Amino acid sequence: MAAFFSGLSDVVKGNPQHEAPEPLEGPVVATVVGGTILWFALFLVQLPFYGWFDDRGRTWWLWTCLAGGGLGLIGIWYVRRRDAAIKREQAGRTARTDRTAPRDRADRTAGTADTAGTADTADTADTADTAEAASDAPGADPLRGHAPAPSAD
Repeated sequence: MAAFFSGLSDVVKGNPQHEAPEPLEGPVVATVVGGTILWFALFLVQLPFYGWFDDRGRTWWLWTCLAGGGLGLIGIWYVRRRDAAIKREQAGRTARTDRTAPRDRADRTAGTADTAGTADTADTADTADTAEAASDAPGADPLRGHAPAPSAD
């Protein structure tokens, strides 16, 4: 038991023993919509029994279901916007890849010609590719990435 609490204190102090796993992606919008419908359905099922709940001091059950449905509506709004932002980001990455693909092929075929102008252009293109690759790193994505775990130093 003592080993459990000593390991727990490391996590509380910010020294995790291993990195956190990647977040799972699934049908988030459908899950939140389903949960919201369930909360509202529970509210409507309990509504005819308001007097019974009131006599026993359990009206909070009714209001909890209503609050769950209301928070679910906020959740639907949030996850739909998040999903749209993720799709926009993926479309932007695809567009950047499509834009750079012909240039990469042209660079490979023109790589045999040695002129000063071509070398300057190739260096600029390599710098742009490096900047794009750095922005595509998992930690750089504000919607899906997460900050790397702190080092154990």
